[in-house]
Amino acid sequence: MRINHIHILIILIIIIGGGVLGTSQVGLFDSSRSVQPGKLDDSADVYSIADIRGSFTITEIEQYYQVPPAAIIEAFSLDKDTSPAKFQLKDLKEIYQPVEIEGEMYEVETDTVKVFVSLYSGIPYVSEETNHLPGQAVEYLINEDKLTEEEQDFWTNHTFDLAPIKQEVTDEPVEEEANSDYQELEPQKEEISDEPVTIVGKTTIAEILSMGIDVTTFQEITGLEVPEDKNINIRDYAASFGIDFGEIRGKLESFLSN
Repeated sequence: MRINHIHILIILIIIIGGGVLGTSQVGLFDSSRSVQPGKLDDSADVYSIADIRGSFTITEIEQYYQVPPAAIIEAFSLDKDTSPAKFQLKDLKEIYQPVEIEGEMYEVETDTVKVFVSLYSGIPYVSEETNHLPGQAVEYLINEDKLTEEEQDFWTNHTFDLAPIKQEVTDEPVEEEANSDYQELEPQKEEISDEPVTIVGKTTIAEILSMGIDVTTFQEITGLEVPEDKNINIRDYAASFGIDFGEIRGKLESFLSN
């Protein structure tokens, strides 16, 4: 008998589905398994601190161990705007660099928080990694009266300063878009020439007036009226009145040069 491909697919679905159903009945498969930590004692509603993972958020620490978010934020010098629901304990590695303690490099990480939570909540936890805490964390525990005299004596002598990871800041200048329509042009300074003003016979009366002599001053210096046709040269205009051009040229140049 020839088996159709669709029949094979149906058989596989039945086999897989039946396997999942069977294992779920005996507790071997549970798709709804909770990520919550295990309880320290089956008879009490106390969760094991050893089960705290780096993926836990500050909000989850509050949920399972009744440590308020403000306690962790202040004890570990986190930004006041830190979101308890988003900040995961493993993120501490991204904020603080390892510090050297007694010749060994020590990282601020999840186990550091475990010890803090244990001291704050009173839930027992023995760490094989952490025997130092940030100075701010110890100070917070003392202020909140969470330490016994013995614990206070120990932890006040086992502190370190948090060392934030420095963010690289580039001093590269921001390139401004070149737009000739919006660029502010520097005012151009008027160049003043030190060369003396020279008037020649072909210089027109219009050119003389443009050099900075008004009509009245021209008449006073030359004794001549300004003609209607100002494009006539000064030599021919002066000669038409029987006046020597050289006589008035000096006066005009002297005035314009001062």
